Amino acid sequence: MRLLITSLAVALALANSACVTTADTFDVDFVVYDDRFHGFVKKGTKVEVLASDFGWAEGPVWAASLNALLFSDVAANRIYRWNESSGLSVFLSPSGHAPDDAPQSWRGSNGLAIDADGRLVLAQQSSRALARMLAPLSDPVPDYQVLAAEYGGKSINSPNDLVVHQSGDIYFTDPPYGLAGFEQSPAIELDFFGVFRLTRKHDLVPVTRELEKPNGIALSSDQSTLYVSNSEAGNEHIIAIPLDAAGNPGPSRVFFDGRELISDGPGSTDGMTVHPTDYVFASIPNGLGVLSPTGELLGKIPLGQVTNLALDSTSSHLYITTPHRLLRLEINEIH
Repeated sequence: MRLLITSLAVALALANSACVTTADTFDVDFVVYDDRFHGFVKKGTKVEVLASDFGWAEGPVWAASLNALLFSDVAANRIYRWNESSGLSVFLSPSGHAPDDAPQSWRGSNGLAIDADGRLVLAQQSSRALARMLAPLSDPVPDYQVLAAEYGGKSINSPNDLVVHQSGDIYFTDPPYGLAGFEQSPAIELDFFGVFRLTRKHDLVPVTRELEKPNGIALSSDQSTLYVSNSEAGNEHIIAIPLDAAGNPGPSRVFFDGRELISDGPGSTDGMTVHPTDYVFASIPNGLGVLSPTGELLGKIPLGQVTNLALDSTSSHLYITTPHRLLRLEINEIH
């Protein structure tokens, strides 16, 4: 299946961009439980505000071939590009449903990834599809190949976040967040909100059905562990799922329990990214947490609600999406 969005829609979306690039910084009172936290974030490090005024920023991914960050504005139905030299620009629009075909406010892409061939893969949540942009990153066009839209003859729910395994398999979460009414949506056809694996042979296989609201997803540096966050209110946690050499999952375990943090502020266990040393930067209530490879919370960075995170190709900067801002934090070089 292929979806081509017209150039007129693209032009209208580009003309309506109202987001701004900023050069502000602000201080944060880090909450430190373990000195290893400062191995990543120096005392006194300021948070940079790179851009603001988004409808709902999400799904950042570093595109090495562009030397730039790509991220979704789900509500605006577009993908932005940011880099050091040129700042913020619209990269792709529409990124999901055509504007006249999606009354929901969550109509654009959510999670993004770059596949082994250097092409952009999108979780098109209100289109209820995992899709790939057919054009190269260097010349983006909203022309998509649908990779997955059904399981067992039923529509999947609402692909949210994804990660590409070194084998070429794609793992993605499928909660109801892109559907009007969320879990109460009459459009739901499956009887579970799951995590799926799309194999290189185009087979769609459930990885787990145990999470009420699977959300963020990431892989360990050696690709042997899949991390998945659950954002169900009152049961916020992250699980770790072992993967064998063929990418098949084993029994999961709780990696991090975030329920005691609920009173800290807005947000949940949501998006995350894994440092090459296997420390995890994860969305938690009221900001982000630095987690050890065994799931210990080393420290918190209070930022309000954080939706997702990405590291650049040198892991020297952590990019942070909040609902309405793109932030950046300098990370120490760890050996």
